[in-house]
Amino acid sequence: MSALIIAVVLLVVMLVLGYVLTTYVLPYTILQPGLRTGDATPGEYGLPYEHFQFHVGDSIDLDAFYVPAAGVARVNFIMLHGVGSCKEVYLSSVAELVALGYNVLLWDQRAHGKSGGKYLTYGYYEKHDVSKAIDWLEDKAPGLPTGIYGNSMGGAVALQSLAHDPRLRFGLIESTFTDLPAVANAYGRRMSGLPLPGWLTDYVLTRAGKIAGFDPFSVRPLAAARNITQPVMHIHGDADANIDVSHAHALFGALASEDKQLYIVAGGDHADLWDVGGEGYREVWFGFLRREDFNNLSG
Repeated sequence: MSALIIAVVLLVVMLVLGYVLTTYVLPYTILQPGLRTGDATPGEYGLPYEHFQFHVGDSIDLDAFYVPAAGVARVNFIMLHGVGSCKEVYLSSVAELVALGYNVLLWDQRAHGKSGGKYLTYGYYEKHDVSKAIDWLEDKAPGLPTGIYGNSMGGAVALQSLAHDPRLRFGLIESTFTDLPAVANAYGRRMSGLPLPGWLTDYVLTRAGKIAGFDPFSVRPLAAARNITQPVMHIHGDADANIDVSHAHALFGALASEDKQLYIVAGGDHADLWDVGGEGYREVWFGFLRREDFNNLSG
């Protein structure tokens, strides 16, 4: 067999493998990040709580904790985790939140943890899950303003939710992205070590959208930001290797709100802001939530 024939055969094999990988394998890495679950409960932190599931449609139930405020409640608060994570990662912060008068609701997002759902959609459907959660909170603790916190993918969902549901009065957003196509390409380049072209990662996204029944190219927190008028605290690390800090600057610039702040954690990566940011970061985080005017804000 000549060298030319061998080269052609190898090329065909590589093309076939590439097609199978981008069409039948990589889309599922976007849609199904793996199930990280936790066994901890708020009770282990000395907190009373309810553990329940709430229905969000399409035969999907989300596994949730509700932790009531210690003393007089003044705010309902939703907390959203990132890709591949779970609600339990925030339990260490809940005690301080309930001491501030926050009723806290946190859940495993669809296709995560103990929740149902086969695929995640980065906010396309999840923003409607947030609206269902607001319904639940308004029935459970009526007459209180509702705010939202989201980290990474949770931040993207939170931004889209702020634009989608005006009942949300404020948002605390961390380490999130401007749009799904851009971050998918960045993740693909980082994980493969190759300068992947946008058309290739767009093809993988298109396949993911067809599998999960959503439009991934409409998942654009940057566009949502232009319709957000509620107060927003936006936090990002300037050494974030997963989502470059330029995303934070673009999102902050696009926010329509006149009541917005951007805090950059020097040396902060994607998942270490609590450690790297220290007391300065904590004061920004909790300082925003100590505001007394959320009851006077309209959505």
